[in-house]
Amino acid sequence: MATSSTHLPEHAIAAYAQERASVQRMILEARWANLQRDDTYEHPDTYRDDQLHRIRRAHLVHLGALYDVLALRGARDTEVHDTARGLGTELLAHDGFHLPTTRRSGINHLRTAYADLHHHAGPRPRAALPPPAADQQAEPAALPGRYPTESRLVSDVLRSYAVAKACQNDGLTTDAYAQMRRHHMARGLLLWKASALAPADRAAAQAAAQAGHHVRKLDGHPRTTEENARQYLLEAYLEVLGEKDEDDQLHEPDCPGGCGGDGIVMATLTWDDQGDGIFVPVWAEPIDCTAGVRQEHDPDCPECHGHGYTYSRGERHLCCCLQPVDLTA
Repeated sequence: MATSSTHLPEHAIAAYAQERASVQRMILEARWANLQRDDTYEHPDTYRDDQLHRIRRAHLVHLGALYDVLALRGARDTEVHDTARGLGTELLAHDGFHLPTTRRSGINHLRTAYADLHHHAGPRPRAALPPPAADQQAEPAALPGRYPTESRLVSDVLRSYAVAKACQNDGLTTDAYAQMRRHHMARGLLLWKASALAPADRAAAQAAAQAGHHVRKLDGHPRTTEENARQYLLEAYLEVLGEKDEDDQLHEPDCPGGCGGDGIVMATLTWDDQGDGIFVPVWAEPIDCTAGVRQEHDPDCPECHGHGYTYSRGERHLCCCLQPVDLTA
């Protein structure tokens, strides 16, 4: 594989040493794996058990590697670090190792799996790794205020793309357009954040600017500078979220929902049904924080009928038919 002289934080890890466009590639891989996994949920009867195993394993590996690289670049979003470790632990369980021996067992297994999946025979010799130049060791670049967290952006990148494809398949052209526009914004902002964490990654900064140019073109605006294009992404994204003219922070730092102020919490969505009432968590995703407001499942839900779970092929899934409980009623 051809490599460049650019040294990034993740290149110090053997599994990622040969990945030179790591963040851009990993976003695409995670997006593809997420779409494949979603299709297994929507059409479970069309997949064999071995196919389900491979698809869900690839999803854990690719999404885990993306979070791991963001963590290696020094993301301050604690969800990034927790999710990387969590996905590694889930991968251990998926591969039949239910009891990690150390806190880093999951991460180490994740990195080994990623290297194997990409046919990296082993670590590159230390001498072959180019030493980082002085300008490649710069401190993280400053970003505008009200910048979304990495975990929120990753979640939105995957969700908006999946919804856009579903809308396209259903002939909902307007909805598909809106979701794909949102996808380009979230992806561009994630690339911008990744480049800010590692200023040597100029390719990610340029890719973020290209996303900004694309969204501006969709909105009927002329081409502008790279910096203005990236700034446009942030303004347009916050406007979509309804945050542009509202409070800078979604929730209070001591939010009772446990989000720490960013409005996002991790929730287990899938468990492995091992029988005898034993369920092992195998998948979690960032979801919107409820700020401590009690919620219950809709008793009229056609999927779970109010008990909160659906089941398929030895797995239990959290039903998303939650609604706030009116305690004054």
